[in-house]
Parts: sequence; structure tokens; C-alpha cells
Amino acid sequence: MKRLLSMIVMMCFVLAIVGCGMISDKTKDQKITIQAAASLKGALTELSDNYKKAHHLSDDQIAINFAGSGTLRQQIEQGAPASLFISADEKNMKMLEEKDLMTDVKPFVTNELVLVVPKDGSKVTLEQLPTVKRIVLGNPDTVPAGNYGKQVLTKLGMWEQVEPNVVYAKDVKAVTAAISQGAGDAGFIYKTDAIAAGDAVQISSITSADSHDPVIYPIGIIKKYDNELARDFYKYVTSPEGQQILEKYGFTKG
Repeated sequence: MKRLLSMIVMMCFVLAIVGCGMISDKTKDQKITIQAAASLKGALTELSDNYKKAHHLSDDQIAINFAGSGTLRQQIEQGAPASLFISADEKNMKMLEEKDLMTDVKPFVTNELVLVVPKDGSKVTLEQLPTVKRIVLGNPDTVPAGNYGKQVLTKLGMWEQVEPNVVYAKDVKAVTAAISQGAGDAGFIYKTDAIAAGDAVQISSITSADSHDPVIYPIGIIKKYDNELARDFYKYVTSPEGQQILEKYGFTKG
């Protein structure tokens, strides 16, 4: 009877550990770096913090490098020791897939492109952009939001007209900062960045879905640095629990 009781206690202990989200001893010693689009900063930071807390990991076991997707893609191509890549567009991910550097690629979340102005500035429509003195745009070569913005302006037939007034920024966070600080009169960012900025900026116009490529964020595992921790974190952020946190920041399921 005493032996049976001891076995029951032990089983309950094991179940309790599992319930607390413990992972294997091997995984507990692993580290990963995530290459993520700058617009994911708030959501992915919370996801990472929650995961580390649930699995009793140290802060340095999950590092996140936020930047423009093109810049991150170039770093991966050059051998940056990263295990996961979340791009703000499909183009940069496909370029890595073509080089056989990625696995388990799938849509992660979607977003919307909006035009913002300073909180105390006058709202402008997309058609009024030729009258704006300083339009802040992420570098279209490395920042998907900048490329989407250029697509909008091109479709409206005004890119050549407004290009002399365009000020380029390294990523959408920099665009948001420029507008909030009055260093620009209007800029293209994601809806999620506008939400995160609070009353620092105001949405002036929402771009139509047919004015630019779909804003789809794919996620994938980088083959060279694939490990158990990377796969478990990948599973967590794409789970219903992870998606709930992403939705809180304004993203929608991919």
C-alpha cells in the first residue's frame, strides 16, 4: 500500500512538471536567435518572455534580432547563427528557400498598410500626397513596408512626382519614430505599428488591398541552426495561444 501511494505521488509530480510546461533537459541547454521583422517587436517580445517563463529558461537562451526583412535575409545568407526567420513579406523568405536554407515555411500572420501623420498634423488622403513636403518610407530594397508603400504610390501614378520628397528609413519603427517626432509629414507603416504608437501618430488613410502585394508574414526554420528549442518555440508561436497574443497587437492569422 505504501509503495502504491509512493508511485501515485511520483506520477502526480511528473504530471505537475509537464503541466508547468517543462521541456527536455537537452532543450533546456540550447540557445536560439530569431531573425524577425521590426514590426513584430512588441508581440514577439511578449511571446518570448512568456515562453521563457513557462519553460524556466534564462534570458539569453532566446535572442531576437529585429530589423528590416531584407537586411535579416542578407544576414542569414551570410551565415548569421539564427534558427528562425519571420519576414514581413514572402519575397525575402522565398529567396532563402530557393537557396535551400529554410524548412517548415508557412504563413504566420497578416497585416495592413496605413498612412500616418503626426498626432497634431492635418490628415491627408493618399491622393493628396504630392502636396506633402516629407514622406517617410522604409527603404524599398530592404523594408517590405517601404516596398508596399512604393507600390501604392506607383499604382496611383505619382511615384515619380513624389520621389524627390521621400525620406528613407531603415525599418518601420524608424518611420514611426520620424513621424511621431515631426521629422516627417506622412509615412507608410503597418496598422500594428500605428496601434503600438498610441497617440504619437494618427492614421490618415488605409491603403486598399489591391494597391500592393498582400502583407503576409511567413515563418520558417533555418536549416543550419535547426534544433529542438527552435522547433518547440516555432510550435508555440504558431499555436492558438501564440496567435491570441499576436491578435492583441493587431495582427491577424496568416
